[in-house]
Amino acid sequence: MGYSAITLPNQYMAGYSAVPLKLYDTQYNTLSQYKYIVNAIYDTASVTSASTASYNGQVYTLLTTSTSHQFNVGDSIILDDTPNNNLQTGYYNILSIPAPNQLIINLFPGILFVNFPFKISKFFKWKLTPDLQGYGKLDMSNVMKDLVTQNLTGQSINYGLTYDGPDTKKCFGLLCGSESQYVFEFEDNIFITGGTVGFYNSSITSLSGIPFQVGQVIQIQQNPVAWPYTGITSTTNGPRYSSNQIHSFLPGQQIQVQGQTTLTSYNGFTSVFNPVSTNFLTTPQTFVGASTTPGYIFGIPRPSYNTTATITGIYIDPTFGLVIQTNIAFAGSSVAITGQITYPSNQLTQILTQYVDYDAFCIFNAHVNRPDYTISFFDKYVVQTRSFSGNNISTILTQSNCYRIEPNTIGFLLTHAESQTYIDGLLYNFYSNNTLLGVLRIPKPVASLDWYSPIGLEQIGLSSYVNIGGTFSSYSGNVTNYTVYGYDATGGSTQVQRTNEICFKLNQDCSMYEVYHLMWKDKYGSFISYPFIYMSRDFIESDKKTYYQQEGTWEYDTFSYDDYGVGEKTFYQRSRESLTLNSGWLYEFERELIKDLMQSPSVYIQTPDNRLFNCHLEESKVELFKNINEQLFSYTFNVRTSNNEFRF
Repeated sequence: MGYSAITLPNQYMAGYSAVPLKLYDTQYNTLSQYKYIVNAIYDTASVTSASTASYNGQVYTLLTTSTSHQFNVGDSIILDDTPNNNLQTGYYNILSIPAPNQLIINLFPGILFVNFPFKISKFFKWKLTPDLQGYGKLDMSNVMKDLVTQNLTGQSINYGLTYDGPDTKKCFGLLCGSESQYVFEFEDNIFITGGTVGFYNSSITSLSGIPFQVGQVIQIQQNPVAWPYTGITSTTNGPRYSSNQIHSFLPGQQIQVQGQTTLTSYNGFTSVFNPVSTNFLTTPQTFVGASTTPGYIFGIPRPSYNTTATITGIYIDPTFGLVIQTNIAFAGSSVAITGQITYPSNQLTQILTQYVDYDAFCIFNAHVNRPDYTISFFDKYVVQTRSFSGNNISTILTQSNCYRIEPNTIGFLLTHAESQTYIDGLLYNFYSNNTLLGVLRIPKPVASLDWYSPIGLEQIGLSSYVNIGGTFSSYSGNVTNYTVYGYDATGGSTQVQRTNEICFKLNQDCSMYEVYHLMWKDKYGSFISYPFIYMSRDFIESDKKTYYQQEGTWEYDTFSYDDYGVGEKTFYQRSRESLTLNSGWLYEFERELIKDLMQSPSVYIQTPDNRLFNCHLEESKVELFKNINEQLFSYTFNVRTSNNEFRF
């Protein structure tokens, strides 16, 4: 089997872009009903022991992991039994979790595991039909992105805190193989101590890749044996076929005669009649004459082997190679009989033996535009053990521009770190018209690899910051601009720059209106914001359902009209708020923010009282003005809040 992965995902990939895989197997056109199987495996646990366990009156397998696992009852897992020649490799369901480091799976104990540890994992599974050239091609992004769909919705977040973003990155490995109709070609059968028969193939000297297991039911089909006869003579019981070669046919067995060109009535199906020896046999056919024309007799010398059987043993013999031992009674010695062993009813077999290291690849809550896509594009948005050149905070905000911001702006910069020790948080430098006022740092959450840090000035003041130069509470009212970058606190005091630097400038426009912000998840996972400082308008949509009630009042034996018993009543009302926001005059580079806002799947509106609500942009098309129109155009958005208000 020449199985290989031609194209693999990169170590760092954007989950909302291509996650490509290309496979090839030299056996794709030699095995019946062949398909590639791909498993993306994640949340892996290491199994250190296995035993039997009872669940609902049945005996299953209990696995114990080295640490607490992340599985739940009902999860499907994949078991990689490479240490035990893949005897139990396959897919199982979790029936029970007796302890945080234990689980019972629906594996009926046959031969328990011998070698430890082995891996169990959650998985996504694909089946691929080879193309005309034999390749299996797959883009895993449509499924893998579901592992990194982080949003702020539903989270209880203190806007000034840093917080973990573990669901913005997911690492996984690959366990691949194939599905086909597995066929074991045997050379002959042998006698097994105890009186049963086994079937062997001397060219196979390893159990690796053999799907059969002890206790499974198999289908055995022997190939017909050809016995060359040299002539036909007469006997009292019928024609006798003779040869200088031996055969192993027994009385009563069905055979087929072929090869007669002059006495063609002998050709066809018949049976073996007594007497019989190893060099001749007699048939109950009508004798029509002797013949010296040679031919062949075809038959199955041991027809009792052509049946279903149960495997009682699988092993490697130094002489016979791979031997499959069965519960079929041995029917005596014979000439060599080849044949095939398969699963009954053309059952397909899955073989999973080709794997890439666990956690070899990582996908991120991010998207790469198609013209910009390369297999390693997202590499620079992961802070690695290198100089800060090439390391970037995971956002579309760039080092070359200073972005407008309001003091009360709410936003979150996302940082992905390759190592827990290489980057310790974000460092902020504050200026008044480019004169340094002070420096502070906001450490990342303890032991975090992926986290969010505050953007806005008031957010920063609410955070657990550490003053390095000056006192933030004293100079914060004089800040006109500030910069942010990722730092490494070497020795606990010195801050070494590890990422690019991002600049923010407090907005200088004076607004007569309440300031709204739109905050959105940018294409690299940060939540960035833009102030809409000019005129805004507020709308309310209302949808009512009414009914007519019976008018009047019946009291005892009297009737009268009342003042409140009107005929039409409202029994249901749904309302939803919408707003029209104006951005003000934009710089050329701010167009990229508007473009990314339009494409974002997660948008929030920040109200003047600094609360965040999910919202939707109603515009389906916006013209983005360029170059010569610098600061001449503004953009207007109609925004609809996503929450409905109900009254009954």
